[in-house]
Amino acid sequence: MVTAAILFRYVFQKKKRSKNRWKSPIALLAVLALLIGTTVAADNSNIRSDRSCRALRRMSGVYVCYGMIDEALPFAKQALDLAKKTDISKAELSACLINLASVYKDLKRFDEAQKLCEEGLEIQRKAYSESHPYTAYTLRVLSSIYQGQGKYPNARALLERAIAIMSENHPADEQVIAPFKVDLAQLLAAQGSDKEAETYYLEALRSINASYGPEHLYTAEVVGSLARLYASQGRYDEAEPLVNQTLAVQQRIYGPESHQIVRTWLTIARIDQGNGNYKQAELMHSRALKTLKKAFGPEHHSLIEVLEAQHQFYLATSQPKRAADVEKKAADIREKTQTELALMAKADL
Repeated sequence: MVTAAILFRYVFQKKKRSKNRWKSPIALLAVLALLIGTTVAADNSNIRSDRSCRALRRMSGVYVCYGMIDEALPFAKQALDLAKKTDISKAELSACLINLASVYKDLKRFDEAQKLCEEGLEIQRKAYSESHPYTAYTLRVLSSIYQGQGKYPNARALLERAIAIMSENHPADEQVIAPFKVDLAQLLAAQGSDKEAETYYLEALRSINASYGPEHLYTAEVVGSLARLYASQGRYDEAEPLVNQTLAVQQRIYGPESHQIVRTWLTIARIDQGNGNYKQAELMHSRALKTLKKAFGPEHHSLIEVLEAQHQFYLATSQPKRAADVEKKAADIREKTQTELALMAKADL
C-alpha cells in the first residue's frame, strides 16, 4: 500500500495549505480513488504496479476536474516515477506520460508537456496502433499543447487526424467524436475563423445534447464556449440565453461563487459591456478577480485572463489610467509565472 501512504501524507499532513482539507469532498473522492486502486492491486503482485499507477492517475484526475491543477501535479509525477521504476506495461507507461503532459499543459508548461506527450504517443502507438482511438485521444492532448504554444497549423493537423481516426471507429454523429469537434472549434475561434468554428460547435452540440441533455455539465460548458464566440462577434442577443443556460448548470454543480464559473462571468461581462451595462460588467470583473484570488492567491496565472478583459474594458470606456494599471499587473504576473515555470523545469531535470 505504498501509494496509499503517499496519499495520506499529502492529504492529511499539509494542513497549512488548507485548514479543511480532510473535510473537502475533493479530498474524500481522492482518497476513495486511490484506495480502490491499491486495494484491488494487492490481490495480484503481477498487476500491482499497473494498478498503483492507475490509482495515482485517478487521484490527479480528481483534482484536475475541480480545477486544482497544482494539487494534481504531485500525483501525476508520482505515477510516472513509479511507472519508470517498476515492471509496468507499455500501455500504462504511456498513460502516465500523457497524463503528466496534460497536467503540465494546464499549468502552461508547454515545452515539458510536448516532450512527455510525444514520448507517450510513440509508446502508445507501439502498444496499440496508429489508428486506435487511444491514439486519437493523445493526438487531441498534443494538439492542445501545440495550440498553447501558438503552433496553430500543427494543432489543427493533429485534431483533423484524430477526428479521422475516431470516424474510422464510430459513426460521424456519435457523441464520442463531439469533444474533438469542440476542440477544433475552439482552435478555429482562436485563429479568428469564426464561421467555421460555429459550424463545428453546432455539430458537436447536436450529438452532445442528444446524449447528455441540456442540464449536463459538459453540455453547459460547450454552450458557454459558443456563447463566448457569439459575444466576441457582437451577437449579444444570441449569446445571452446561452450563457445564462451555462451559468445555471454551473452554479447548481459547483456552487454560486466557484472559481470554475469565472470564464462564464467574463462572457456575461462582455455581453453587459456590449449592451452598455458598464457598471454590471465592471462588477463581474471584480467578482472574478476576487474569486480567483481567494482560490489561488493574488499572483496566480489564472488572474491574467481577467486582467486582460479588464484592460480591454477600461480602454473601451476611456479609462486609460486604470487600463495601464491592470495591464502592468497582468505583465507582472506573467513575468513571475514564467520565472517560476523556468525554475520548476530546471528542478525537474
